[in-house]
Amino acid sequence: MKRLLVFIASVALLVSCNCTDKISVMSFNIRLSPNDQFDGDNSWLYRKSAAVGMIQEVSPDLFGIQEGLFDQVNYLNDNLPEYGRYGVGRDDGQERGEANAIFYKKERFEMLDCGTFWLSATPDSVSRGWDGACNRVVTWTRLKDKKGKGKEIFFFNTHFDHIGTIAREESGKLIVSRIKEMVPEGTPVFLTGDFNANYDNSILAPIRGFMKMAREESPVSDTLNTFNNWGKTVPMDGQNIIDHIFCKNATPFKYETLTGSYGVQFVSDHYPIIAYFNI
Repeated sequence: MKRLLVFIASVALLVSCNCTDKISVMSFNIRLSPNDQFDGDNSWLYRKSAAVGMIQEVSPDLFGIQEGLFDQVNYLNDNLPEYGRYGVGRDDGQERGEANAIFYKKERFEMLDCGTFWLSATPDSVSRGWDGACNRVVTWTRLKDKKGKGKEIFFFNTHFDHIGTIAREESGKLIVSRIKEMVPEGTPVFLTGDFNANYDNSILAPIRGFMKMAREESPVSDTLNTFNNWGKTVPMDGQNIIDHIFCKNATPFKYETLTGSYGVQFVSDHYPIIAYFNI
């Protein structure tokens, strides 16, 4: 009888595990291409094939980029045919300026809806927020997970201002407000980005109060800096973790800072980060 109960419990656990869908989400600041004149051997010209190779090797289900100008976005799009993408330029809502483009595996996801809002007091039009130094946007998609029997997920991707005090404080509040407004209760939602703020910075408090930070919640994780500055002097590990992956209604079980070379010394001045979730 005892053996029978153990067997039944094991089968129930197996069935439970098989009913859980897993999803991988990556954030990657690719370093914009006009800085080639400053980056020398680290310019996009020499890194772009390695960036594609890294993405193909890691094979995230979803990923969001930051600092992507459209020559870079189109290069990734052309060389990663397995992914669909959405993203517009922050300076005109079309192709001018940086794009926080979102990429998703077409085999797994169908994009149901998408959009962009600006981190500003007038988020639904091209605008610069508060005291920000640049236009900043949030790119979002609503996706149907074909593997998850039609379950929907939302994916948001952003890049916070690096200077404006008010802009940095208000951006997280606006993002949380929009997610609450847009995402149905219980729906898995992911937020990636370069937040230009270390993980313990108070400007992240609105997001932290609403979502989980994958790096902290994952039982398998690390404390490596995400900004590498091309290997030049940076603070000790844990003091420059400025790229983050947040989640809600999903459980992270692994987080990793991707410090591999992938054929070049650095694929960007930021290390890509990836998190794996049960949903």
